[in-house]
Amino acid sequence: MAAKTEQERLFGAACLRVTLERAGLDPSSHEIYQGALSDLHLEDDQVVAFLTEGRAQVESALDRSRTRGG
Repeated sequence: MAAKTEQERLFGAACLRVTLERAGLDPSSHEIYQGALSDLHLEDDQVVAFLTEGRAQVESALDRSRTRGG
């Protein structure tokens, strides 16, 4: 499998962060989110910055996934 680009890694981490937020959880203290950031070699502030511009795209992707039963 090809290595993920930074944009792809940020998008994935942003999806996880928004999913946790929607569940009423604090992503910054959630073990799964912290582990994902470590695995993806990202920092929370990078994901937050990505969401500043890309939140609508992330939420749209999550909503599409949900309506398809994903």
